[in-house]
Amino acid sequence: MATEIAQEPWGRTARQIEEVLSHSRPYGVASLFEGMIESARGQAEALEREDVAAELREHIGRSGLTQAEFARRLGTSPSRLSSYVNGGVVPSATLMVRARRVGSPD
Repeated sequence: MATEIAQEPWGRTARQIEEVLSHSRPYGVASLFEGMIESARGQAEALEREDVAAELREHIGRSGLTQAEFARRLGTSPSRLSSYVNGGVVPSATLMVRARRVGSPD
C-alpha cells in the first residue's frame, strides 16, 4: 500500500484509506497511514511546483526577454515572477497561459 500511495497520492488506494479512517480509527495504524498520505502528497506537490517553475524558466528563455520584461508582459511584477520561477509560489492557470503566449514568439 505504501508504494501505491507514493505513486498516486490522490489515487484510489489513498482515497479508500482516507474513507476507512474517516469512519474508524484502527489502533496504531491510523496515524501511520495519515502520515504516509500527507508525506506522499507533500512530495508530489513539491515536484509539481518545480515542474511549473521549470516551465516558466523555459518560456522566459525562449522569449529572448529579460525576466523584468517578461514580467511586465505577463502583467505582474518582477519580484512576483521571481517567486514563481523559484518555485516559492505557484502561479494561476491564467498566468501560465499568458506565459506560454509570451514565451512562444511568432
